[in-house]
Amino acid sequence: MTIPQLLPLGTRPESLSSLVLEQIKSAIVNKELAPGTKISEASLATQLQVSKTPVREALLRLRHIGLVSPNGSGLQVVQPSRESIREAYELRASLERASARFASTRRTDNEMLLLAEFAEGSLTKTLAGDAQGFREFDAQFHRQVALCSGNDLLNTAIDDALVLTSALRARDVPMTQHDSVSCAKEHVRIAEAIASGRVDIAGEAMEEHVGHVMSMVLAVFDQGEPAR
Repeated sequence: MTIPQLLPLGTRPESLSSLVLEQIKSAIVNKELAPGTKISEASLATQLQVSKTPVREALLRLRHIGLVSPNGSGLQVVQPSRESIREAYELRASLERASARFASTRRTDNEMLLLAEFAEGSLTKTLAGDAQGFREFDAQFHRQVALCSGNDLLNTAIDDALVLTSALRARDVPMTQHDSVSCAKEHVRIAEAIASGRVDIAGEAMEEHVGHVMSMVLAVFDQGEPAR
Protein backbone atom coordinates (compact mmCIF):
# COMPACT_ATOMS: atom_id res chain seq x y z
CA MET A 1 0.00 0.00 0.00
CA THR A 2 1.40 3.40 -0.99
CA ILE A 3 1.86 5.88 1.82
CA PRO A 4 0.13 9.21 1.01
CA GLN A 5 2.14 12.38 0.87
CA LEU A 6 2.32 14.31 4.14
CA LEU A 7 3.17 17.99 4.22
CA PRO A 8 6.76 18.80 5.29
CA LEU A 9 7.33 20.40 8.67
CA GLY A 10 8.58 23.91 8.09
CA THR A 11 9.62 24.71 11.65
CA ARG A 12 11.81 22.90 14.14
CA PRO A 13 10.58 23.46 17.69
CA GLU A 14 12.40 22.43 20.82
CA SER A 15 10.57 19.09 20.84
CA LEU A 16 10.56 18.10 17.19
CA SER A 17 9.53 14.53 17.97
CA SER A 18 6.34 15.85 19.61
CA LEU A 19 5.41 17.75 16.47
CA VAL A 20 6.21 14.73 14.31
CA LEU A 21 4.05 12.59 16.58
CA GLU A 22 1.12 15.01 16.28
CA GLN A 23 1.49 15.09 12.49
CA ILE A 24 1.48 11.30 12.17
CA LYS A 25 -1.35 10.92 14.69
CA SER A 26 -3.43 13.45 12.76
CA ALA A 27 -2.75 11.54 9.53
CA ILE A 28 -3.98 8.34 11.22
CA VAL A 29 -7.15 9.98 12.57
CA ASN A 30 -7.89 11.64 9.22
CA LYS A 31 -7.13 8.35 7.43
CA GLU A 32 -4.40 9.95 5.33
CA LEU A 33 -2.55 6.98 6.75
CA ALA A 34 -5.33 4.42 6.29
CA PRO A 35 -5.88 1.47 8.65
CA GLY A 36 -3.44 -1.29 7.77
CA THR A 37 -0.98 1.06 6.04
CA LYS A 38 2.60 -0.12 6.46
CA ILE A 39 4.71 2.59 8.04
CA SER A 40 8.02 3.50 6.43
CA GLU A 41 10.27 5.44 8.77
CA ALA A 42 12.40 6.65 5.86
CA SER A 43 9.40 7.71 3.78
CA LEU A 44 7.83 9.66 6.64
CA ALA A 45 11.14 11.40 7.39
CA THR A 46 11.46 12.41 3.73
CA GLN A 47 7.90 13.73 3.50
CA LEU A 48 8.16 15.68 6.75
CA GLN A 49 11.68 16.86 5.85
CA VAL A 50 13.19 15.78 9.14
CA SER A 51 15.78 13.20 10.11
CA LYS A 52 14.80 9.65 10.96
CA THR A 53 15.45 10.18 14.68
CA PRO A 54 12.31 12.21 15.58
CA VAL A 55 10.22 9.94 13.34
CA ARG A 56 11.59 6.87 15.12
CA GLU A 57 10.86 8.46 18.53
CA ALA A 58 7.33 9.37 17.45
CA LEU A 59 6.62 5.87 16.13
CA LEU A 60 7.89 4.28 19.33
CA ARG A 61 5.47 6.46 21.31
CA LEU A 62 2.60 5.69 18.92
CA ARG A 63 3.32 1.97 19.25
CA HIS A 64 3.32 2.30 23.03
CA ILE A 65 0.02 4.20 22.89
CA GLY A 66 -1.49 1.61 20.54
CA LEU A 67 -2.08 3.50 17.29
CA VAL A 68 0.52 1.52 15.34
CA SER A 69 1.30 -2.18 15.74
CA PRO A 70 4.04 -4.58 14.65
CA ASN A 71 3.82 -6.01 11.13
CA GLY A 72 6.67 -8.40 10.44
CA SER A 73 9.84 -6.39 10.82
CA GLY A 74 7.99 -3.07 10.54
CA LEU A 75 4.89 -1.28 11.75
CA GLN A 76 1.40 -0.67 10.44
CA VAL A 77 -1.55 1.55 11.37
CA VAL A 78 -3.96 -0.35 13.63
CA GLN A 79 -7.17 -1.68 12.11
CA PRO A 80 -10.62 -0.61 13.40
CA SER A 81 -12.20 -3.17 15.72
CA ARG A 82 -14.73 -3.34 18.51
CA GLU A 83 -12.18 -5.15 20.66
CA SER A 84 -9.53 -2.42 20.32
CA ILE A 85 -12.03 0.27 21.32
CA ARG A 86 -13.32 -1.77 24.26
CA GLU A 87 -9.82 -2.58 25.51
CA ALA A 88 -8.73 1.06 25.22
CA TYR A 89 -11.66 2.30 27.30
CA GLU A 90 -11.34 -0.51 29.84
CA LEU A 91 -7.68 0.39 30.35
CA ARG A 92 -8.59 4.06 30.68
CA ALA A 93 -11.38 3.28 33.16
CA SER A 94 -9.06 1.34 35.47
CA LEU A 95 -6.34 3.99 35.32
CA GLU A 96 -8.73 6.88 35.88
CA ARG A 97 -10.42 5.11 38.77
CA ALA A 98 -7.03 5.03 40.49
CA SER A 99 -6.33 8.68 39.65
CA ALA A 100 -9.68 9.80 41.13
CA ARG A 101 -9.00 7.85 44.32
CA PHE A 102 -5.52 9.32 44.75
CA ALA A 103 -6.75 12.80 43.84
CA SER A 104 -9.28 12.62 46.70
CA THR A 105 -6.49 12.71 49.26
CA ARG A 106 -3.64 14.44 47.41
CA ARG A 107 -5.14 17.34 45.45
CA THR A 108 -4.18 20.86 46.48
CA ASP A 109 -6.70 23.67 46.90
CA ASN A 110 -5.53 25.34 43.69
CA GLU A 111 -5.73 22.08 41.76
CA MET A 112 -9.24 21.55 43.10
CA LEU A 113 -10.34 24.99 41.99
CA LEU A 114 -9.26 24.19 38.44
CA LEU A 115 -10.92 20.78 38.53
CA ALA A 116 -14.22 22.29 39.63
CA GLU A 117 -13.88 24.95 36.93
CA PHE A 118 -13.39 22.33 34.21
CA ALA A 119 -16.29 20.20 35.47
CA GLU A 120 -18.68 23.15 35.63
CA GLY A 121 -17.35 24.46 32.33
CA SER A 122 -18.18 21.18 30.58
CA LEU A 123 -21.76 21.41 31.88
CA THR A 124 -22.15 25.06 30.92
CA LYS A 125 -20.88 24.44 27.39
CA THR A 126 -23.09 21.43 26.71
CA LEU A 127 -26.19 23.17 28.07
CA ALA A 128 -25.40 26.01 25.66
CA GLY A 129 -25.14 23.55 22.77
CA ASP A 130 -21.41 24.17 22.34
CA ALA A 131 -20.13 20.70 21.42
CA GLN A 132 -16.56 21.82 20.76
CA GLY A 133 -16.45 23.73 24.03
CA PHE A 134 -17.69 20.66 25.87
CA ARG A 135 -14.98 18.48 24.32
CA GLU A 136 -12.27 20.94 25.34
CA PHE A 137 -13.46 21.11 28.96
CA ASP A 138 -13.95 17.32 28.97
CA ALA A 139 -10.29 16.76 28.03
CA GLN A 140 -9.11 19.35 30.57
CA PHE A 141 -11.19 17.75 33.31
CA HIS A 142 -9.77 14.27 32.83
CA ARG A 143 -6.20 15.51 32.58
CA GLN A 144 -6.67 17.62 35.71
CA VAL A 145 -7.87 14.61 37.72
CA ALA A 146 -4.74 12.76 36.60
CA LEU A 147 -2.60 15.72 37.65
CA CYS A 148 -4.32 15.83 41.05
CA SER A 149 -3.37 12.18 41.63
CA GLY A 150 0.18 13.25 42.47
CA ASN A 151 1.57 10.29 40.54
CA ASP A 152 3.64 11.18 37.48
CA LEU A 153 3.69 7.63 36.10
CA LEU A 154 -0.07 7.34 36.40
CA ASN A 155 -0.48 10.80 34.86
CA THR A 156 1.58 9.75 31.82
CA ALA A 157 -0.29 6.46 31.44
CA ILE A 158 -3.63 8.25 31.52
CA ASP A 159 -2.46 10.77 28.95
CA ASP A 160 -1.55 7.89 26.62
CA ALA A 161 -4.94 6.26 27.23
CA LEU A 162 -6.73 9.53 26.51
CA VAL A 163 -4.80 9.94 23.26
CA LEU A 164 -5.69 6.39 22.21
CA THR A 165 -9.42 6.57 22.98
CA SER A 166 -9.84 10.01 21.42
CA ALA A 167 -7.95 8.97 18.27
CA LEU A 168 -9.85 5.69 17.82
CA ARG A 169 -13.13 7.45 18.47
CA ALA A 170 -12.40 10.25 16.00
CA ARG A 171 -11.26 7.82 13.31
CA ASP A 172 -13.54 4.81 13.74
CA VAL A 173 -16.69 6.26 15.34
CA PRO A 174 -17.10 9.72 13.76
CA MET A 175 -20.00 11.95 14.76
CA THR A 176 -20.70 9.85 17.86
CA GLN A 177 -24.07 10.85 19.25
CA HIS A 178 -24.00 10.87 23.02
CA ASP A 179 -25.63 12.49 26.01
CA SER A 180 -23.04 15.14 26.82
CA VAL A 181 -25.31 16.67 29.48
CA SER A 182 -25.25 13.41 31.40
CA CYS A 183 -21.47 13.16 30.96
CA ALA A 184 -20.95 16.72 32.19
CA LYS A 185 -23.10 16.08 35.26
CA GLU A 186 -20.92 13.06 35.96
CA HIS A 187 -17.88 15.36 35.82
CA VAL A 188 -19.45 17.57 38.47
CA ARG A 189 -20.26 14.57 40.67
CA ILE A 190 -16.71 13.26 40.41
CA ALA A 191 -15.23 16.68 41.22
CA GLU A 192 -17.47 16.99 44.28
CA ALA A 193 -16.46 13.54 45.53
CA ILE A 194 -12.77 14.38 45.09
CA ALA A 195 -13.20 17.74 46.84
CA SER A 196 -14.84 16.09 49.84
CA GLY A 197 -12.22 13.33 50.05
CA ARG A 198 -14.67 10.49 49.38
CA VAL A 199 -12.10 8.09 47.99
CA ASP A 200 -14.32 5.12 47.12
CA ILE A 201 -17.15 7.20 45.68
CA ALA A 202 -14.75 9.24 43.54
CA GLY A 203 -13.11 6.11 42.12
CA GLU A 204 -16.39 4.33 41.44
CA ALA A 205 -17.94 7.43 39.86
CA MET A 206 -14.97 7.86 37.53
CA GLU A 207 -14.97 4.21 36.46
CA GLU A 208 -18.72 4.34 35.81
CA HIS A 209 -18.31 7.57 33.84
CA VAL A 210 -15.66 6.14 31.49
CA GLY A 211 -17.70 2.95 31.15
CA HIS A 212 -20.75 5.04 30.25
CA VAL A 213 -18.83 6.76 27.46
CA MET A 214 -17.47 3.41 26.25
CA SER A 215 -20.98 1.98 26.01
CA MET A 216 -22.16 4.91 23.89
CA VAL A 217 -19.16 4.72 21.57
CA LEU A 218 -19.49 0.94 21.11
CA ALA A 219 -23.22 1.25 20.45
CA VAL A 220 -22.50 3.55 17.51
CA PHE A 221 -19.61 1.37 16.29
CA ASP A 222 -21.91 -1.67 16.32
CA GLN A 223 -24.38 0.14 14.08
CA GLY A 224 -21.73 0.19 11.37
CA GLU A 225 -22.45 3.79 10.40
CA PRO A 226 -22.25 7.25 12.01
CA ALA A 227 -25.09 8.24 14.28
CA ARG A 228 -27.69 10.59 12.80
